Amino acid sequence: MIDEDIINDITMNISSIFDRNNEYFSMTRDIFSARMQSYIIESKKYLESAIISEIGNNTFDHNFIYSEKRPWGVYCNLSYDQKHTVLADFGRGVRQSLLTVVPEIKTDIEAVEIAFTKRISGRMPEQRGNGLKFVSDIIIQNNWQLFFQSGTGCCSINKSGIEFYTKENNFTGCLVIIKFEGEK
Repeated sequence: MIDEDIINDITMNISSIFDRNNEYFSMTRDIFSARMQSYIIESKKYLESAIISEIGNNTFDHNFIYSEKRPWGVYCNLSYDQKHTVLADFGRGVRQSLLTVVPEIKTDIEAVEIAFTKRISGRMPEQRGNGLKFVSDIIIQNNWQLFFQSGTGCCSINKSGIEFYTKENNFTGCLVIIKFEGEK
């Protein structure tokens, strides 16, 4: 599992690290895609790139409303503390996105669980929605680690599977922390 100290450090400092002039911030899909292409060319980490791209592209696919006074786009730091990849946005979050197709969703944790376990998209009737399920499968298969939070709903994924839970602090949008190294 991603260490709780790392999660707390990032959530406590997200406002200062999430700056629209920051080298890690992409205001458009084009900028994000170009950065991912550079990462692929330099690193040759194709599967890792697919995971990061899926999550980052969700920012542009599902966010039409952003939190007031927060930047539009995605923060993507591929080497936070030299060990983790961090992606974050201040968009509408998973629950608001899925409410258009599953109006009975009542909680953030319910929305996160649906997003990671079902083939569903907030962009119906488009035939999409396998992205986060693909992410979870690849994370488990490769013995990597992922933390995801949207609102108060969270999930942690590692070689043992997926754990869904609620955190007291609310994260507006989505926060993802990935460690592309196997657990000891």
